[in-house]
Amino acid sequence: MKSLRPPLSLATSLLLSASAVAAQSAVQAASIDSVFAQYNRSDRPGCALGVYQRGQIVYSRGYGMADLNQGVAITPQTVFYIASTSKQFAAASLTILAMQGKVSLDDPVRKYVPELPAYADGIKLHHLMHHVSGVRDYLGLWGMSGRSFADDIPEEAALDLIARQKALDFEPGSGWSYSNSGYFLISVVVKRASGLSLAEYAHRNIFEPLGMRDTHFHDDRTTIVPRRAEGYELDGSGGYRIVRTSFALVGDGGLYTTIDDLAKWDENFFNNRLVGGGQELIGRLTTRGVLANGDTTDYAAGLFSHTYRGLPTIDHGGAFIGYRAELLRFPTEHTSISILCNDYSAAPEQLAKQVANATLGSRLQSADTSTTAQAHGGIHVDAVKLERYAGRFEVMPGMVATVIRDGAGLAVQAFGRRAKLVATSDSTFTADLVPGILTFHTLGDGRIAMRTSAVGMDSPALAPAPTLSAAERQGIVGRYYSDELQATYAVKDTDGRLMVRGGYGEWMPLQPFRPEQFAITGGKVTVERDRLGRVSALRLDAARMRNIRFVRLP
Repeated sequence: MKSLRPPLSLATSLLLSASAVAAQSAVQAASIDSVFAQYNRSDRPGCALGVYQRGQIVYSRGYGMADLNQGVAITPQTVFYIASTSKQFAAASLTILAMQGKVSLDDPVRKYVPELPAYADGIKLHHLMHHVSGVRDYLGLWGMSGRSFADDIPEEAALDLIARQKALDFEPGSGWSYSNSGYFLISVVVKRASGLSLAEYAHRNIFEPLGMRDTHFHDDRTTIVPRRAEGYELDGSGGYRIVRTSFALVGDGGLYTTIDDLAKWDENFFNNRLVGGGQELIGRLTTRGVLANGDTTDYAAGLFSHTYRGLPTIDHGGAFIGYRAELLRFPTEHTSISILCNDYSAAPEQLAKQVANATLGSRLQSADTSTTAQAHGGIHVDAVKLERYAGRFEVMPGMVATVIRDGAGLAVQAFGRRAKLVATSDSTFTADLVPGILTFHTLGDGRIAMRTSAVGMDSPALAPAPTLSAAERQGIVGRYYSDELQATYAVKDTDGRLMVRGGYGEWMPLQPFRPEQFAITGGKVTVERDRLGRVSALRLDAARMRNIRFVRLP
């Protein structure tokens, strides 16, 4: 039987097709906007979003305010500080310099920075890019010395701080540890090898060729930046306060940019226009580092290589002085998401993944074990094993996490919060609260230990925290000096509680968590004693620096 409906004309078909696409786009936009609903207000800071697909900005928008004092809203043209997301631009500058024949990535760093001690002889330029140099993190050192990031840190002061260290955290190439020092040193190498500051070199070789007119390395704190967003943090009373700093070192951070400009940078990874074009530059920037033992890290040149719901990703986040940023790329989909925030409590990495869910939809799969396990609440683990895993563990230097039974599974308490542990095997777990994979294993003496993949710490289960007597506390009270930090730590006993202060910083509690070891904000302190049992020194360890010694003063 013939249809009585007349055939559609080509024009009508195209019109209906366009209407369907428009309707789908509207639904997608509404879904994306819902991710940022909490920021879409005129009384709080927020974020700018860009979604890039196949060389186009398919969706961009601002949510919240760039400046609460002036009542200026965030737009895709608002200029943000992007903190460590800047590292890929420093790595690209050094790589371009190498492709121009002005340096070799196999050059020793002391060829350009002879101020470094002899222990740095084994560090090559490529070690700096891949975070495998072993150089202690200078920002952590600065903070642990009791100084403020609100201060102006001259380049000479940062170099001197790094050069004063008496050792590396590990032999170059033998381990991985995220170090801002490496990327700060890259800025020094670029300046000394090219005769141009990193800001000028990147402008001439990256930003100007790509038309990134609102992007620059901010190495002069007095420079006016039109349309710049203020940085904010929570004030503890339900509102916000401005966070400002005179800090103007670059390489490890320091870049100001916009959503619109990042689209040009992102597209260059798919169609490179720099140093003569071709994919050599992009290949170098996305090749992950390899350790001396042959293991491959997940870090390339200022970029992480990860997987999200079955698709490979290239990404890097940033967080500093009231700003947070994330640039998440799905190379196989020619799709990227950038999120720039001026609210320090924002989580742009998670926001970007939610936008990816709305943008890529069915292209995302639950392909890896951990994602599959999370989708189903984790696999079943025998109750007897779960009972053995319960306990207290050091997941970062000085940071103790408590693993407890939670119904039929486990939960972890850390950082003042609690989260469910999701089993991916009978000994491996993930949790939103602790980065990476948590692996439980049995030591030779029968004790249970837990390893955290993100930090590389292996911690036996801790005994209950010790209680110190008045005499034990008094034996630690005193002043201690570190030549490496050029700082004095003072320890006092206040109402039965040990407190410590570095330089003119704030007093912090020294919280005992195992014999002779104390947790402090950002790390741990270990007591050293002489042959008579008297406290002679303190040793400081943190996530990005180890074995910094403070000698007791008379």
